[in-house]
Amino acid sequence: MTRPPSGAGPGRRRFLALSGTAGLALVAGCADRLPVVGEQRETIDGDALGSLAGDAPSVPRTLPVDVGASVVDEHRAAARAKLAAVPAPFDEEAIPNGVIRERLNDRYESVRESLRRADDGPTPYTRLGGAKRARIEAHEVQAAWRAIDSDLTRSDLEAEVPPIRDAVEAFVAEWAYVGDDPVRAVVVHDQLEDAIRDAQNRTSIRPGEFSAAESRALKLGAIASALESARVDVAVASALFERFRESLDGSSDLRSRFERVREELRSRARTAAESVPRERVDDPTSLVDRDIDRTAGIEALADLGRDARWRVEDDDNENDGPVLATGLLVVPRAIAYVRAYESLRERIEGGDDVAVESAEDVATIRADAVAAVEAAQETERGRLLVQSALPRYADRIRRVDDAFSRRSGRIQPGSVRHDVAEYVAVAEVCRALPDASAEVAAALRG
Repeated sequence: MTRPPSGAGPGRRRFLALSGTAGLALVAGCADRLPVVGEQRETIDGDALGSLAGDAPSVPRTLPVDVGASVVDEHRAAARAKLAAVPAPFDEEAIPNGVIRERLNDRYESVRESLRRADDGPTPYTRLGGAKRARIEAHEVQAAWRAIDSDLTRSDLEAEVPPIRDAVEAFVAEWAYVGDDPVRAVVVHDQLEDAIRDAQNRTSIRPGEFSAAESRALKLGAIASALESARVDVAVASALFERFRESLDGSSDLRSRFERVREELRSRARTAAESVPRERVDDPTSLVDRDIDRTAGIEALADLGRDARWRVEDDDNENDGPVLATGLLVVPRAIAYVRAYESLRERIEGGDDVAVESAEDVATIRADAVAAVEAAQETERGRLLVQSALPRYADRIRRVDDAFSRRSGRIQPGSVRHDVAEYVAVAEVCRALPDASAEVAAALRG
């Protein structure tokens, strides 16, 4: 996979070189060694790609707050009570409509899986996430069944909105950007902001949506699920904030510090991003100063450049609700993307095409991504900020693994280039993330 620039894959220079020597080869009687016009390129063993998964890194979501078993138990119990109130799994007699029956039975099985995650999750926060999801999905099943079997109506759901909005406003009035360690605090307040925004968005249901759901069980169930999600978000945010506040060894209001550091770091990130193209690039190979085909590495480079620019320029102006802590946590990721872009560009210009010609190439690139995630997981540099970002990159590896698990037979290398580029980007970002996070943590602690 790593080659000197002059021998980069079947690139333009190599093609010209082959063309120029064709006549000499024919004269020498070596025509049988030349590529035949129209001959198929080498293919990749799709079955081998499907066997790559199995050792994907597991990075559980965490939160530096003592979640407490009672918080998880409350939502787990609510989910089970909701399931107990319906005759699921549903049969044809209960729900004659096959589409509705299949949808609700699928949701019922999803609730059971979420409950298993709530029981077996590796961290209290993942167990809480499973319990929340189970409660929300169970509420959808219960609401849809009520719409079929009894009298749940659009008006019932409309009447639920004002009390939930009142609960959101009451929590926002109580909440403040307090903390004794700015780094720990920004991670916690990011999650609280997310809960507030989610609750506000889910209760912003247009009248037309209620009208469209009239007498339609699945739509009424979906709206009920959105409202239950908002209700749960507020309850969990309130519980977490209370536990966080109780854990503080003295505290201060960090709003002004967060605002100052965010602007300072955004300015720093914009300066760092001057090496990244400002506009969309039609030909990604133009991003490097050498002759190269459109490889997985080139695709990843274009993706990293686009994502770096988007993160650096995102000022959160279009978001409803609080975004101060969320905006701060965008910064280490923005800086990491810029540095990942620069690192990959240097790597390609140094001669590594990051090309894919076989399943072995894919396995090597994937192993590099797995190693980068695992190394970031073990780092102490900017640890809390790294931990808040890392699960998404482990998830990206698993998503590509899932895509490859559906491949079989002989496939063209070009058809996997975009998926492999995901592995490449994950590896580069995760290598850059610890230093970028440590830089932001230092600025926060000042």
